[in-house]
Amino acid sequence: MNWQEYEELVKNIYEILGKGNGVKIECYGNNCRRIGKSSVEHQIDVLTSHSDGIHNYLTAIECKYWNEKVTKDTVMKVKEIVDDCNIDKAVIVSKIGFTPDAISYAKFVKVELVELREPIDEDWEGRVKDIIVNMHVQSPQLISYENLVDQQEYDVQTSKQKFVFAEDYIYQFPDCTTQTIKSIAENFLRIKVIILNNEVEEKIDFPEGTIFRSKDKSYLLKVKGVKLKGKLTEFVEKIEIRGENYIWMIMKTVFEGKRFTVTKEGEIREFGNDKTLNNVYK
Repeated sequence: MNWQEYEELVKNIYEILGKGNGVKIECYGNNCRRIGKSSVEHQIDVLTSHSDGIHNYLTAIECKYWNEKVTKDTVMKVKEIVDDCNIDKAVIVSKIGFTPDAISYAKFVKVELVELREPIDEDWEGRVKDIIVNMHVQSPQLISYENLVDQQEYDVQTSKQKFVFAEDYIYQFPDCTTQTIKSIAENFLRIKVIILNNEVEEKIDFPEGTIFRSKDKSYLLKVKGVKLKGKLTEFVEKIEIRGENYIWMIMKTVFEGKRFTVTKEGEIREFGNDKTLNNVYK
């Protein structure tokens, strides 16, 4: 993440949190500018507005994607800008946090301070960070599928499962009913191979006069039955649930003590001091 992405993230978070309270994003980024009483133009990272029905209130949000704590001097500068621009409220969002002097001065001049950062070890206390599960899965596999005819056992290459399960070939019985090669194979795997949990071979006899054919009838073959062979194949499926998938960023308000977690999908969860979930914002 760079500072531009951090700035956009802050804008997105305040937009999501403000949906239910009528908060709107007026502008953000390099093109978000206001002329102050001093006639000086100031750039504002994120500017929001909300109304109580009578008055419209503006909030300037300054984003500091720095690898050091925000100092008192930065708080003073932000306060001077919002006063010059007649902006009602100021918020400073920092990746690292704030010095003690910055916190004391911000509290005195009523500038809100917010930490927004990736989780650190202490944030995972009482939480499961990563879950890795190796699942041993058994899947039935068709080894061979042969049509039986008078002259010889006729292999139609149905040992290839793509052929068997393509539904292009059917059996037409003397009573004019039909059954696909796919349904016969699936029943065999489901009823025989899975239940017996072993390598299984089975021969199925058909009534005299049964025809094995393609659906377009371009291929026809008189058959006596089929012979199938299958087994259970075991493989390991690894499932990983990474903590960053459900807690990407941590946000804390310094003075109010509110705590939020943010996912990469934009879901924001608000927690109380006892770590109970208070609200979910999307």
